[in-house]
Amino acid sequence: MNRNAKTSALAVLTALFSPTGLHAENAMFQQGERFMVVYALIAAFLAVVLFLQARALFNAKSKTELGFLSITPHRQQRFFPIDESVQNMVPVVESLADEQTNVYSNLNKITLSMKSNGVYLEDKNYKISILVNRRRSRRSFLNDGDILDMGELTIMFKTPHIKPVKFNTKEQSAGQVIPRARRVNGKIIKNTPKLIPQEPREKTFYITKNLTLIGHSEMNDLIPKSKAISPMHSRIERISGKYKLIDLSSQSGTFVNGRRIDTKMLRDGDEVSFESVKYTFTLSDKAH
Repeated sequence: MNRNAKTSALAVLTALFSPTGLHAENAMFQQGERFMVVYALIAAFLAVVLFLQARALFNAKSKTELGFLSITPHRQQRFFPIDESVQNMVPVVESLADEQTNVYSNLNKITLSMKSNGVYLEDKNYKISILVNRRRSRRSFLNDGDILDMGELTIMFKTPHIKPVKFNTKEQSAGQVIPRARRVNGKIIKNTPKLIPQEPREKTFYITKNLTLIGHSEMNDLIPKSKAISPMHSRIERISGKYKLIDLSSQSGTFVNGRRIDTKMLRDGDEVSFESVKYTFTLSDKAH
């Protein structure tokens, strides 16, 4: 090592271990600590801001969950939020129905009222009536998941305030237990299409929705009593006043007049079977 290198190394060691050098090192350490504290405070502040923003977005989303969701077959799903300013079904239908969907007239006579215990619907029309959960209804409190049919438009009521539903196991329809709180009083419309079971102990199933789901899952409308039926077995769609039966890739198949089908337009008197459970499809109230 030459003389200049030795002199430089000695100068560096002297600067490090001299009181002045130690003071400089301590100053740099303290400055680093202050930087870490400031960095931690900034990070905590940003975390709080992000939390508040996420909470605000969540609350805003929860508020918009009160409204109607269009579930009409072969139509794009849309959601229309409602509040106290929506007093009838006119803005709802204008937002959710397209030009190809035929709906009821006099929608201003189907009123909506915000109550402390829910949304109250009243149909003041005399010749026609809205269907709520497959039943004719003039007045009803809407529950989360209620299905409303107005001509070819089918919508679902959605609310973030879901109340527990009590089941009455003694009341059944087409092999399906229906919650008492979800029942709507009213008579079935005359000449409503129906599936009449060939088993006399079973009840007739009335097709009053634009979309009727069939299978052994509790989410379906018609639940035939057979373990061989798929969870989502088939569905019936109402198209321009006619009814199409569609098999949903079921294992045991869907049959019309003894022939397995993928899709089939139903005619009055057709025999429809899902595995071993058989029905007669009819469009009238006459006995077959």
